[in-house]
Amino acid sequence: MLIYHPAQDINHCVYRLLSIMANTEHQEIKLDTYRLIDFYTLFPYLVSLIKPLPKPLNKHKSKFLNISEPFEALKNTRRILFELENLQTIAIQNLLAKNILDKECFEKGFIKRTDLQLPQPLADELNNSNLAQEEWFIALIEALPNVKFEGKTGLKARTGLMEYRYDLEAQ
Repeated sequence: MLIYHPAQDINHCVYRLLSIMANTEHQEIKLDTYRLIDFYTLFPYLVSLIKPLPKPLNKHKSKFLNISEPFEALKNTRRILFELENLQTIAIQNLLAKNILDKECFEKGFIKRTDLQLPQPLADELNNSNLAQEEWFIALIEALPNVKFEGKTGLKARTGLMEYRYDLEAQ
């Protein structure tokens, strides 16, 4: 039996990346933060497992409460994020090659859209899609880039999806 999931589709990954960048107020997003935003765009019901919920996201808590869990059971979310990283990297490299993402920002660990105009039908789709209209998606792309990422109180530790024990704490 063949089962499709957008987490394994490179084209869907490119679409999610463009959608995130087209609909966020942030000019640039840390690469690791983008990886988590993309993960939670695929699995928004997992936001409820972030403990404790960071303050920038906590004020949007109600937007995530009505998201139903899908039928599939995710046994190892860390592994899924790890496997998703390969697709995200390929998607980013493709968009860098087409000058849609800024290469200098990427070298500094950020993703940022260039001024290159996308074809109008694609730009319209990114701005008017069902995903772009979801309150939880808007909350996610606006709040997560404002959350502390590293350390034992950062987003990596709160999600349990990334290693944080070796992060340097700000003094």
